[in-house]
This record gives sequence, C-alpha cells and structure tokens, in this order.
Amino acid sequence: MMNSNPYPDLKLYLVTDRELSLGRSLEEVVSEAVAGGVTIVQLREKNASTGEFVELAIRLKTILKPYGIPLIINDRLDVALAVDAEGLHIGQSDMPYEIARKLLGPEKIIGLSVENMDDLLKANELDVDYVGISPVYGTPTKTDTAEPFGLDGLKEAVRLSMHPTVAIGGMNKSTAADVISTGCDGIAVVSAISSAENIREAASELKKIVEDNHSTSWCQQIWRASDRIYKKILGLEFISDLSDGTLDVDIFSRYIAQDEIYLGNYYRNMFALADMMDDEADKELFLSFAQSGMEGEKAMHDLLIERYGMDMDVKASVVTVGYNDLIQNAINSGNKYCALAVILPCMWIYNRVGLHILQMSQLENNPYKEWILEYGNEEFSEGVNRVLDIIDAWAKEVDQETADEMNRLYLMAALYEYAFWDYAYYGEKKSYEYTKSLEGWI
Repeated sequence: MMNSNPYPDLKLYLVTDRELSLGRSLEEVVSEAVAGGVTIVQLREKNASTGEFVELAIRLKTILKPYGIPLIINDRLDVALAVDAEGLHIGQSDMPYEIARKLLGPEKIIGLSVENMDDLLKANELDVDYVGISPVYGTPTKTDTAEPFGLDGLKEAVRLSMHPTVAIGGMNKSTAADVISTGCDGIAVVSAISSAENIREAASELKKIVEDNHSTSWCQQIWRASDRIYKKILGLEFISDLSDGTLDVDIFSRYIAQDEIYLGNYYRNMFALADMMDDEADKELFLSFAQSGMEGEKAMHDLLIERYGMDMDVKASVVTVGYNDLIQNAINSGNKYCALAVILPCMWIYNRVGLHILQMSQLENNPYKEWILEYGNEEFSEGVNRVLDIIDAWAKEVDQETADEMNRLYLMAALYEYAFWDYAYYGEKKSYEYTKSLEGWI
C-alpha cells in the first residue's frame, strides 16, 4: 500500500514528556506550545496504560484539530487506530513499517527513526512520510540511543535521505540554528519547550530560529526531484542481478564496453570543467577527485576486462552517444554551473547505488565485488560529498534561468544513468526514446 500524503510540516516538532513539564498538565503544555508556533505534536507515553494513553490522545486531538496540527502517536499503533490519530512514529525495534502502513492506510503520516546511515539507506526504500535522525546530540531525555550523528553526520544524512528529515536529540535555542542550517526540515524538541518557564515564548523563539535559518539546498531539492528516476534505477534488473552476483557476464561486458567509451569523454570534460573554476581551492579539490576517480575506475575496468576476456571493440550505443552529447553541449556552453550539474549524476548516483548495493549484496564470491566496492567506498563517498558542497555554494549565486537549466541538465543526466544500465541489460532489443523527454519521470 503506497503512501499518498503530502509532506507534513516538520519545522517545530514537539515530543511530549509529562515528567519534564514542571507539574503542568499535558493539555496546558501542548496548548501553549501550539500558540507559540509548534507545527506537529507527538504524544510519547512509555509508561502509561493503554487506557490512559488513549484518553490523553483524545484530549490532545481535541486541542490540535482546530489548528490543523497533526497528532502523532509514538510507537503504539493500537492507540493511533483507536483515536484516529493523524499518524504514528516508529523506531527501529518497533512494528515493521510495512505492517503499520497496511493497518493505518495510505492517508496517515508515518515517521521512522534512523540511528545510523545504514538505517537511513534502508528507509530510502520505504515510502515513509519523514525520517527522524536520532540522536544528533546526546540528550538526558533518551539514554538508550545510538552514537550521535553530530552536525557533519546530520548534513550527510539529510543529503542521503529521499524523505523529509527531522533532527532529534539535544534540540534547543543554542543548537537549533546550526542544526536547521544543515538543510533538515525541522527539529524535534522535548525539554526546551516542555520544561521552559514560559512555554509559548520558548516555542516562539525556537520557531523564529528555525524559520530564519532554514533553507533547502540545491542538492536536497534536486535529489527529491529525481526521486522517481533513482527508485527506477534501484529497480533495474541489472542492479539486482549485479547485487546478488547472478548478472550474466555478457551483459556486464556490454556495460563495461559502453562505460569505457563514456568515461573517456567524461573525464576530459571533468578536467575542462576544472579549468572554468575561479576558486583555486575548488579547482584543486575537483582535479584531485577527478584524477583519483579516473585512476580507480581504470584499474577496476582493466582488472575485470582481463578477468573475463571482455571485447571492447564496440560502437557507442545510442544511449552512450546521447549522454556524451548532453554533457559535451553543457561543457561547450562555458557555464560552469550547468557543466557541474550535468556531470554530477555520474558520480552522485553511482555512489548512492554503490552504497545501496553494499546494504543488500553478499560480497563474498560476488564476481562483481570490485565494481561494488569502487563506488560504495568511503573515499569515493567523501569526494562526492565535497563536490556536493561546491555545487550547493554555486547554486546560491545563480539567477532563476540558470537554476532552471541546472535542474533540467541534472535530471536529463540522471535519466541517462537509468538508460545506461537499461541498455546494458537489454542491448538493442528495446527502444530508448524515453531519454528524449523528462515527461512522466519527475
């Protein structure tokens, strides 16, 4: 059953805790918090009986409904169903998402806590409404948490996530600005609101910090815009067969042969793009990444070509020609912003696919493990993330016309990435006319 919800407003997410409410009633805390700007409320009651939990939920729903603010129930699906709450938040050890979605239906909000990058990558395969990245910092309100993400880890998680993100753990007036600046969609607050002397004022101050510092990076918005293409890539037979090691060698050989043609042009264009860069630090970083990438891919290709006796004497396919032309035209324009946007999918999508495959594959005895490790390794991931930092900074400088063209070029290149693996699997048996338009893909 597919989720049919629009994204919930996660900006200021209150998680209740009666023990931290300084003797005030739950209704008072929530009412004042909503008046101060809270956008979503989670009722968390680890020690309440079922009857008490239901009663509390009914009272909170009565308060929240006039404001159109969702009531999310923590963990307890039965309570969410009993009171017809707007949603449910589950953790890694709670009810499996698929069962929760089946029972709640497609209209309800379901959030999922992720405690590390592995959890996040697995969550990308689900149609949850948001992920709670937890914990960002250590916090006294939850002592059974995993190693904190920290700001750098949060930033990476936000980029990796296919879903809206809310930061959990240690959120207060001192941390909110830095946290929301990573690009996450909101912060989940417990004691900074519930234990505040003036709840309404505390919520209002936090809401202002969030709104003043929140911005969606170019990488965030383009990754979400390409969601359908990326999910189609993960569903390709080439990728699934590669992951479990059953991919036919002839199919893999066809892929490598086309990749040899493609990469020759790709790296020439990467070096041409480096020459367009004004900032010497950016240029040096990009050149280093391009050089190491070229050397790593060539070594991997040479090893696999020799191992399987692959025939590289082939013509460029219609997909390879189209993809190379798309990139070359952007390079020839002399516009560094568009050039980087069109080059980016080859590194970014490959890295994310490599990480995805590492989550689901058995590398032992997998004949393609060198390919998997080339794109899912830590060094390559770090290089990709540095390039993402560059384009996010550049995107802040451009006018709307350039931004629109960056988006178009990235999405067209992402579609060609899909077609590249599709061609490798089917060869000349099918048409690839779908690469001519983004209609139906975004």
